[in-house]
Amino acid sequence: MGLFTNKNKPCILCGEPTPRLFPTTVEGQPICGNCKGKIDLPDGVFFGMSLEDVRKYMAFYDENKALRDIYKETLWVPCGGWNDRLSLDMDHKLFRIRDKGDAMVLEGSALKGFRILEDERVLYESSPAGLKHHPSDIPARVQNLVPIITQFHMQHMQYEHMQEIERRMQEQSDGKTSSSISGYMEPPRFTHQVIEHFHVELTLDHPYWGGTRSLEYTQTPRFDDTCPDAGEFMDKYNKHTKTLHTLALDLMSFINPDAREIKAGPVPQKIAIATDPVKEIQRYKSLLDSGAITEEEFTAKKKQLLDI
Repeated sequence: MGLFTNKNKPCILCGEPTPRLFPTTVEGQPICGNCKGKIDLPDGVFFGMSLEDVRKYMAFYDENKALRDIYKETLWVPCGGWNDRLSLDMDHKLFRIRDKGDAMVLEGSALKGFRILEDERVLYESSPAGLKHHPSDIPARVQNLVPIITQFHMQHMQYEHMQEIERRMQEQSDGKTSSSISGYMEPPRFTHQVIEHFHVELTLDHPYWGGTRSLEYTQTPRFDDTCPDAGEFMDKYNKHTKTLHTLALDLMSFINPDAREIKAGPVPQKIAIATDPVKEIQRYKSLLDSGAITEEEFTAKKKQLLDI
């Protein structure tokens, strides 16, 4: 321990030995690892604090232990940095913004408002009238991508077909030929997306976490770049928006336990995602290969699906 700590430079806050290498300092004076571990503040705040400010914060943090001791997580969503989460204790009306056992616990009364957004478009928000639920255009945008997804799958099938021909040619020549049908063609990649990220904005009244805090929801659904599927995307989207809806209801109960949910704007029509014809063709091809249908039946179904 003596190799890594310095008794000659005691912590300016508690008097314990401080690290020999790269200690955290306050007004140029080092603090110990134990005091550093108590620092749970928004990025950049600590380094602008005076010694008197830090002493007041440490007293506040020690008092906060009473809330940390009773904290029991009942809901969490992945928000923030690596492995971070927005955590709620609905039994005690408490919440945490950072995911660590010694993180500051905030009382529900500190929450004064919130918004949950899809990119820049509000999905849920608190209001004096209650929880507002805004319609999303994501389902319609996904539906508009179905023809593009179908075209992509056909391109991918063509690429795989060319790769298969080339493989057979190599086998027949025992690998002696260097001819290539596909050349250096890269496999196609699907680059379209309909949403970059969800994020949660919290408006807080708190001595150290006051103001508006924006947290990125880290599990935003994405299209697979090699095998995009509209139905699969919507399943993921619906799963995540259901989680965010539950979060919104719980956050709203901190502000007003009796608040009702309000549909803001026109209720969007439920959109059925069209069947992907390429995937259907692949399914019927499997039936053909297994002998369940004839070549004529497969050809007729293929023409029907491709509308030719």
